[in-house]
Amino acid sequence: MLLLLATALVSLTASTADAAPAAVSLPGTFDSEIGCSGDWQPDCPRAQLAQRSDGRWAAAFALPAGSYEYKVAIDNGWTENYGAGGAAGGANLSVTVPAGGASVAFVYDPATHLVDSSVRPVVTAVGDYQSELGCGADWAPTCAATTLQDPDGDGVYSYTTTAIPAGAWNTKVTVGQSWTENYGAGGAAGGANIGFTVPADGAATTFSYSAATHLTTVRSTEATDTPATLGAIYSPTGTTFRLWSPDSSDVSVSVGGTSHPMTPVTVSGYSAVYQAVVGGDLKDQAYQFSVRGTAVRDPYAQMVRPGTTQGVVVDTASVAPTGGSRAPRPALADREDSVVYELSVRDFTVDASSGVDPAKRGKFLGLVQTGTTTAGGARTGIDHLKELGVTTVQLMPSFDFGSTVPNWGYDPVDYNVPEEQYSQFSAPEDRIREFKDMVDGFHRNGIRVVMDVVYNHTYDKNVFGGITGKYYTPTDLSATGNSIDDGNPMVSRMIRDSLEHWVRDYDVDGFRFDLAGVHRYSSVSAWAGYLNTTYPDRNLLLYGEPWSAAADPQEAQKVRYGTVPALAPAHVGVFNGVYRDAIRGGTDDDVMAYMGGSGNPGAIAFGMRGSPTDAKSTAVLSDLWSPAFAYDPEQTVNYASIHDNLNLYDKITYSGASGGAAGTAGRIDRFAVGMVLTSQGIPVIAEGDEFLRSKVVGGDYATAKNSYNASDTVNAIHWGDKTANAAVFRYYKDAVALRKAAPALRLTGWDAVHNQMTAQVDGSVVVGRIGSDAAAPTSYDTVVVYNPTGSTYDVGLPPGTWTKVLDGGGAASATGDTACAGLAVTVFRKN
Repeated sequence: MLLLLATALVSLTASTADAAPAAVSLPGTFDSEIGCSGDWQPDCPRAQLAQRSDGRWAAAFALPAGSYEYKVAIDNGWTENYGAGGAAGGANLSVTVPAGGASVAFVYDPATHLVDSSVRPVVTAVGDYQSELGCGADWAPTCAATTLQDPDGDGVYSYTTTAIPAGAWNTKVTVGQSWTENYGAGGAAGGANIGFTVPADGAATTFSYSAATHLTTVRSTEATDTPATLGAIYSPTGTTFRLWSPDSSDVSVSVGGTSHPMTPVTVSGYSAVYQAVVGGDLKDQAYQFSVRGTAVRDPYAQMVRPGTTQGVVVDTASVAPTGGSRAPRPALADREDSVVYELSVRDFTVDASSGVDPAKRGKFLGLVQTGTTTAGGARTGIDHLKELGVTTVQLMPSFDFGSTVPNWGYDPVDYNVPEEQYSQFSAPEDRIREFKDMVDGFHRNGIRVVMDVVYNHTYDKNVFGGITGKYYTPTDLSATGNSIDDGNPMVSRMIRDSLEHWVRDYDVDGFRFDLAGVHRYSSVSAWAGYLNTTYPDRNLLLYGEPWSAAADPQEAQKVRYGTVPALAPAHVGVFNGVYRDAIRGGTDDDVMAYMGGSGNPGAIAFGMRGSPTDAKSTAVLSDLWSPAFAYDPEQTVNYASIHDNLNLYDKITYSGASGGAAGTAGRIDRFAVGMVLTSQGIPVIAEGDEFLRSKVVGGDYATAKNSYNASDTVNAIHWGDKTANAAVFRYYKDAVALRKAAPALRLTGWDAVHNQMTAQVDGSVVVGRIGSDAAAPTSYDTVVVYNPTGSTYDVGLPPGTWTKVLDGGGAASATGDTACAGLAVTVFRKN
């Protein structure tokens, strides 16, 4: 406690304070509690913080109950130190730990010298391996050696060790250093042990626990680690066939006309698995599973014979893209940096106006053919996407579906197989390579790939029903006649394995979950947490629709706006239908909302800010349909149009606006997408909206409202529209470029939205003021104005010199001009 007297004599020179620290520590009255030889020791190794990727320094210490004081010391000495309020040589900071002790996370910001401390309960990974790590006994909740840490305070605790020997082990998580609160498999309180396997001595084993969902994942890897799986597991000397059959032991597989009985086998992470090993090199041979004498589909098949329930033995991972190696993945610093473009593999290039080679039109490789143009010379296909400036494509369903094209494919059959109707090839390896070449082509051109996945239902119940009815929920939640039950651990594992198949073997960059509201949010969290932990370099995009298509008696357990905060640690977001409706009105009615000059400006102001939660918490909200759902801006996916319902231009004309690109209809279109591209979150553009695509043929709006199986005349992109509506395309291009150039339009984190941005309503006009510097949060450098009226609005700008950089026509460059046109988005940036 005498530290204040000593440090009061310390003065800091400007050069010392500005120097980047080589070390940051927390000397205080708790130092002896964390293993230092005494208190107030700035050079104690146990009191050191570690620098994070964002430049801040952080650590978490397990402390007994009590009140403590501490300071921040730079470079292991007292020459430079900070106290309360970030003051140099300031007063001691304090923290109080409640009864039972807690893990206290400290985060120091070198820009402001402020320290954030958050008291959290001690989380321990207990198990039958603890004695191998120096604990006095196994299953010991008080052993500090296996304490999980949460240094950044996001509610996800983790611990990694290489000291667990090879073998099969079990774990659970305890909270508070006792068995009073503990969680097991599936996040259940007092649940079953979680089994895991360490493949070899020295393998890195990572335990991860989410305080929001109580789910614990364990991942143990070495260089040659191959995840366990089912289906047909190929090797040149024999193929292992595995199938989940929880209801019957009468299971067999037929290969080359010979039936092989399958017997129970123990596979870590799976249950009720039957297996047969068939010798010889079976590559490209068909196989057929049977249960109770009935031919059934392999849910894990990596290739199939079209129109049958037969799988084909392949080794997807071993098929290299043309050229032998993958192209580098396009960089993505933050998920909010994404600009997503949704497209259909068929619709995008099937029309001759695309300029794509006839054999590639409507196919996977048609998407990445470069050098294509319209007859008039306008760029098409992937060159068009590069010109537009998007970072990511969202491919509508591309795995094997049941309908014949033209059809968008939201009726899946084989989750792990590229759709053969989008392929030029029939040979298994050629089709696999084709999909890999497509992904590679996008990556080579700086564009990432997100797959639209439909794990909420199948084409019909016959897809998996012959194996077991446990694949499906008792109630149809998708309005298709069936819905998948990921509440069954083996069904959930199937989905996770399928997701990993596309990430690991096809190199995709994320997923859009169709009707994610059918899924339990705990399942989605577990899938995403696993993928992000296993592939930490990918910065995967993961988001979906937070609704289902029918009443759900288990709604509180499903993905809804109110459960989205609990998905923040796993980096999962959702489509912001509330903001969409505030912008455009109903999806298929003839009444426009804010984009047409009416609606609720308060809802627009809130959507502009990224629909943030009121409190900084990842806890589930009491209102499952709360519009204030995003704990992080990356969790709101903003859009005015998507494949479903009337697309943007058709909605505008159906509502009575006219005049084409140069008239009112064109202004409204630009106004709507301008809001999407200048709001916090991740924007999505639907294919063709950037040049006023219309799906109305002969005045038929009814088909345009639900064109999932309409003809190419309706759904195909007609690339002549790009030339006819060039001014609209230029606006989209300019707005995308501005978003990518302006950090203030891409804030990251709850604190940034709440501290660095205001959105105010003036009549029906919305004015957003944003600062991009967290160290000076109210030094606004960007002002965004949404004006839905028919009159010009004159905006008041903060002090300084400002330039208008975007108006209703696109990019601008006007200094000192504060006029904001009606039916337009206007953006100003400080010079």
